[in-house]
Amino acid sequence: MLEKILGLESDQKIDSLTIGWSHGPVIALTLIILAVIFSVYLYRSERQLPKSRRIIMTVCQGLALLVLIIIFMGPFAKITKSNSYKRNMLVLIDTSSSMATKDQRNANSIEEAARALGVIKSTDPFDPGKANEIQTRIGNPSRIELAKATLENTNVISDLKDKFNVNIFTFDSQLQPIKEDEKVGEAEETETQSISLDLNAQGESTEIGSAINEAVGKFAGREVAGVMVLSDFISVKGKDPVESARSLSTQGIPIYTVSLGLPSPPDIHVRKIIGPDVVFKGDRVPLRVQIESKGYNERTVNITLKIDGNEQPSQQVKLKDGIQFAELIFVPEQESGTVELEVSAAAFNDETTDKNNSSSHSVRILDEKIKVLYVEGIPRWEFRYLRWVLLRDPRLDVRFLMTQGDPALAGSSPRHIGALPQNKEDLFKYDLIILGDVPAGYFNTEQLELIDELVKERGGSLMMLAGPVAAPTSYKDTAIANILPIKIGAGSWNPVPNGTYPVVTSAGRLSQSTSLSLSDDTTDRIWQKVNRMHQLPPVDGAKAGATVLLTHSGSPDGFDQYPLVAWQRYGTGKSLFVGTEDLWRMRLEVGDRYHARFWGQTIQFLTLSRLLGQNKQITIETDRASFSEGDTVQIYANVLTESFEPVTDIEEYTVLIEPKGSPDSSSEIQLSPVPGTDGLFSGAHVAGKDGAYVLKAEPSDESRANSPEFEVATINPEDRETGARPDIAKEIAEISGGKELNQIAISGFKDDFNSEKPRDNEVQIIEELWDKEILFILVLLFAGTEWFFRRRENLV
Repeated sequence: MLEKILGLESDQKIDSLTIGWSHGPVIALTLIILAVIFSVYLYRSERQLPKSRRIIMTVCQGLALLVLIIIFMGPFAKITKSNSYKRNMLVLIDTSSSMATKDQRNANSIEEAARALGVIKSTDPFDPGKANEIQTRIGNPSRIELAKATLENTNVISDLKDKFNVNIFTFDSQLQPIKEDEKVGEAEETETQSISLDLNAQGESTEIGSAINEAVGKFAGREVAGVMVLSDFISVKGKDPVESARSLSTQGIPIYTVSLGLPSPPDIHVRKIIGPDVVFKGDRVPLRVQIESKGYNERTVNITLKIDGNEQPSQQVKLKDGIQFAELIFVPEQESGTVELEVSAAAFNDETTDKNNSSSHSVRILDEKIKVLYVEGIPRWEFRYLRWVLLRDPRLDVRFLMTQGDPALAGSSPRHIGALPQNKEDLFKYDLIILGDVPAGYFNTEQLELIDELVKERGGSLMMLAGPVAAPTSYKDTAIANILPIKIGAGSWNPVPNGTYPVVTSAGRLSQSTSLSLSDDTTDRIWQKVNRMHQLPPVDGAKAGATVLLTHSGSPDGFDQYPLVAWQRYGTGKSLFVGTEDLWRMRLEVGDRYHARFWGQTIQFLTLSRLLGQNKQITIETDRASFSEGDTVQIYANVLTESFEPVTDIEEYTVLIEPKGSPDSSSEIQLSPVPGTDGLFSGAHVAGKDGAYVLKAEPSDESRANSPEFEVATINPEDRETGARPDIAKEIAEISGGKELNQIAISGFKDDFNSEKPRDNEVQIIEELWDKEILFILVLLFAGTEWFFRRRENLV
């Protein structure tokens, strides 16, 4: 009764109660005396009433006043109450799509699945002789089926309910509670509860760490005894589960992990196609296909290339467990446009999944030759080998200008010209000028200014191939010095120790120019063949906005590294400096394979943007052409003024991104200035849903800017990675102070909590009494009774 009056829950027991007052006894006594005097005085004067009636009315009025005085005094109760409660145990079940994987088990891996399904009891030993019989009986259950069977056949949930409040959740990219079904028994009216485990593995990603954090967060202020996680532990997004385990360990919350699935199921994964984004009609384009396989060592698989959906003859590849590369040749035959390439591996019957057996790559085809003018002095070794590389490349239309040698050569060979063109029409048709060891005095001021205009305003490129006679030292105070990515030093060439060789920088490893192999180690070995450079030109470092691709083995690290090969943007074009004339030495033992690759890739890098019409006052670029959803897209904008000088008066630049064909769905991306490089802005964007996207300048700049495209094509990471991660499960359990549970351990899991008992909770609260309904009812009762008699006696 008292608990009900005070508004306490029925399961809360009152251990002690003390009444207190907001005001002191002096005030209370004074008010009571005044109330008594007032009541006695009031009815003492009513002599016409019977004495008994006056006494009743006086008492009612006094009691009403007394209750009002009690309310005014602000009574409160100091209550000590206690109750018992169970701690919370959280059970998390992974329902991401990887849990739908049906692992192909054999005699060595069937035991755990058989125990989960109840085919082998936890108390029974496993008989390897019956493994094949058991395999035939249970087939290949999915991981989610094993999770459901584990909870149902081991009675782990009902066992835990004896000790804890059990809360069950499913998770993938989101956490969802499993609600208990309330059922009324037919024989009696008491309620019983059961858990519905209708589980479907369809989630797009596994976010174990985020799910653990969110589940525990829902019970803030309540004790959590532990978290039980059933998963394959392929955590592909969200919080790092190891960090979540470390955080829970500081709160004294252990994690108990149940790993489901095989760590290395048989699988073939075509990871990616490595190839150029732009090719020329008739090229023999090598496509390097990265393949990862498990469980199929020495087996042969058919690899097939599709071009715009048209299947080409397949190629057989012998698999090796791990990552390997296969090379396919693609020869573009159409005149121009974009083609979609897809490489797929035939699926084996016992493969875990075939959803990751293919990969795609878009290629743009050009039917236009690159026009190159090579200006050289003495025909040195590098020139002799480079000349044949240029002449054999079908993508190139090359002309040579020899400033020394046979003056009649230009008249007898269509490949040679007698002088640098003096007018814009003839010079500006070249996409690239290669400037060899030619003195600056060979050119007049007007010719040098024409070269500057070609690069700066017309999107052409300049490459300088250094030489000891004149390049680059004679160009120190000319227009060419402005174009080059290096600061020209003074003096003669400097000798370098024998054995000094080129070293690829971090930027060089990402460049199509200097990365000559899929393997970094192979690329390094190729460049190490150029180990007799003897001497190098005097250079005072790279310019602020330049990118150094190669330095040398005797160069210090950091900003002082020697720019052996470096490039930069200049206006709408590009310039590149090669500081050695000994690159022909990489032909040692392998011929022109890598020598031709370097020059071919470099020329293509320098000229393709002009051929594609991308060299404008404002050039927008992305770091690559294809992304997956959630990837970071790095965006760059090179912004020039009307006079093709880098802008210096704006603090940010805005570009628009829109799905291709949906201009009404554009959104803005703010780019920030790149320190040390005037006019260059950069920013990042998180790739959204699959599809083609276009980057544009704002409408006021649109006519002066290019509009590059990129593609978002996502392979669900749940399909990409099929192997379970028991190592992650073990690490999470150990860090948090929990344990990794196999099927036998789950059956005895309840024994770990034999000492667990309901906890007593004692709380002291202050309960206000002045606002209780009973007091106001008493005031109304006494005052109403007194008023009734007053009206009856016709008293005012």
